[in-house]
Amino acid sequence: MENHILAKEKGLTVAYKTLSVYGVNPEFYDVDGFFHAFYMNPLGIGINTQVLAQLKAPMPKTWADLLNAAYRKMIQYPNPQASGTAYSLLTGLIMLFGEDGAIEYLKKLAPNVQTYTQSGTGPSKAVGPGQALMGLQFTPAFFQFKEQGYPVEIVFPEEGVPYESACISILKGNKNIDEAHKLVDWLISKNGQQQIVEQKTYFYPIRNDVDFGSLQPLSTIKLVTVDGIWAAQEKTRLVERWVKEVLPVQ
Repeated sequence: MENHILAKEKGLTVAYKTLSVYGVNPEFYDVDGFFHAFYMNPLGIGINTQVLAQLKAPMPKTWADLLNAAYRKMIQYPNPQASGTAYSLLTGLIMLFGEDGAIEYLKKLAPNVQTYTQSGTGPSKAVGPGQALMGLQFTPAFFQFKEQGYPVEIVFPEEGVPYESACISILKGNKNIDEAHKLVDWLISKNGQQQIVEQKTYFYPIRNDVDFGSLQPLSTIKLVTVDGIWAAQEKTRLVERWVKEVLPVQ
């Protein structure tokens, strides 16, 4: 979304205020009409239930639960040096716990981390076949593994989770403005949003009035919004702090 915010600020796009936003959560569109999200992905915990049963460990419900020693060396999440997903995790935790609190949390979590993957979807590839108990990442791959028959369940911690969203903007100077308006309207309409589920994208619709199928309804997930401009400005410093303070902890 931050790229669309920057495009708006630089005067590269034009506004389109549409009645189609009724039914869309307010965090998923610009009140001035310059951009609209058309799907989102919450960050969650993918859990291999067979491994969980073998360990006789409890199902986590909160971020704090992940500190349980029963999960030692059984959790994977991406490295923020290489992964935007991991940086979203870091900034989301900062929104929840403050910067120092988030770093301290990740330091306490480190003994339970099996590996920091280079890919944002790396954890799911280990959780699906049971090479890891849990993975932290955006959830589409977890839902896909579950639908393919793998023993995977998805948990969204009760404190809240960050998310990513894909947006659409209309460029200034567009020669097909009526068609652009129709595209925006369809993408965020109930019918357009239902296609996100029916086409098995495993992305989340940004409306609450659709059938979510095998996805946990959006209305039941507490979302944490991160200021994308702030996150971009602070990225180098925050990642360096993670490398210095969290990565060395075993």
